[in-house]
Amino acid sequence: MRQNALIFFMKAPVLGRVKTRLAEGLGTDNATTLYCLMCEHLLNLTVPQNTDVIVAYDDEERTALPSYLEEKSLFYQSGNDLGERMKNAFEAVFAKGYKRAILVGSDIPDVDGRLLEEAFTHLCNHDAILSPTEDGGYYLIGFHAHTFCKEAFEGITYSQSDVYANTLLKLSPLRVAKGEMLRDIDTLEDLRAFTCKEKLSPLSKFAQDILSDLPRISVIIPVYHEDETLLHTLFHLKAMAHAQNYEIIVVDTHEKTTVERLHVSAVRVAFSSKGRSTQMNEGARKARGKMLLFLHADTLLPYHWDKKIENALHVNKAGAFSLGINTSHLGLFFIETMANLRTQITKIPYGDQAHFFQASFFKTLGGYAQIALMEDVEIMKRLKKRGQKITLIKSKVFTSPRRWHKEGIFYVTLRNRTLSFLYWLGVSPTKFSRFYTPHHKN
Repeated sequence: MRQNALIFFMKAPVLGRVKTRLAEGLGTDNATTLYCLMCEHLLNLTVPQNTDVIVAYDDEERTALPSYLEEKSLFYQSGNDLGERMKNAFEAVFAKGYKRAILVGSDIPDVDGRLLEEAFTHLCNHDAILSPTEDGGYYLIGFHAHTFCKEAFEGITYSQSDVYANTLLKLSPLRVAKGEMLRDIDTLEDLRAFTCKEKLSPLSKFAQDILSDLPRISVIIPVYHEDETLLHTLFHLKAMAHAQNYEIIVVDTHEKTTVERLHVSAVRVAFSSKGRSTQMNEGARKARGKMLLFLHADTLLPYHWDKKIENALHVNKAGAFSLGINTSHLGLFFIETMANLRTQITKIPYGDQAHFFQASFFKTLGGYAQIALMEDVEIMKRLKKRGQKITLIKSKVFTSPRRWHKEGIFYVTLRNRTLSFLYWLGVSPTKFSRFYTPHHKN
């Protein structure tokens, strides 16, 4: 028996149980295949001298072992949660007489032989090692037999952004080496980032193949008691597209106010709690495109809208269209003109101008704020504070004049300006949201 143990934490590659967040965009078959390739990648690495590789395997049903685990040293995980399973794995390995042990997760394809060599070298000079992931977790942890700290796995809520920080606190007062920060593969953006760096492995090739089949733009449409306007919007959207490399995600509320009644087809459907920002964020979470377009259900896109968005996002990470109101009414034409002038000056387009973003950038922003109103203004103000420029496309989206016709041009205009002013003063949207009700057919 060698002195060092390298524990690979792996799951049985059962459909629907591994890489579930990836499966939402790629399908369960592709997500499971990716997971298998990640496991194979780890098991094919050159490991440091005087080191035994041991797989800690999670499979309560004891299904048949995959081919990549044949003839591998293996034991089954035990414990009620991830922390307890990791703690028990270390205790089992140290009970066999190993002097040092490092545990590595199975969804970090950037792990290589050099990194493992460095990890054991660091451990020789420290009491423990902990290597962070970009999302606030960690992918590698290690101890000497005499410095093992079971408290590091107790009271930790995993899959949170503070896992690494809280674990580091638990390890005090041990001398802890910090390993290289890497990115695990949980989302489509993680997978895209990986394929941008690595081109040659079977994992990368498979990932590139399946990513190339995904839509480039995700059009996200929140709905609440929409009438036939939505069907017209969908028809127009498809007719105006330059290519077919997009997907449409209609996000209804849990009340199912629209999608079942209208029987929309050729779209993906999602559900969330009521609220435009909540619904749009849910659509973004389900999206598979590299670009996100947030479209109101009563807004018509211009000719070759998809090509215009792609060109715009080559320049900046976010943008919007100019505003058009789908009417010949002179009063509304004046409102349209003033709205576009305001946008040019403030660089804060409203939501009815169809915001669009690079998907990865929208994720780093944290999405739309969970507020009752003004989520469109709030996110654009955030961009300005970050010094992030936006692209304003001259082509117009045409929004329906139905609210102005129903409630009156003067009243709607005065109310909108008043609400905007109150928000500018710092009044919470919750306090004035009752003055603004979503349009729907009663």
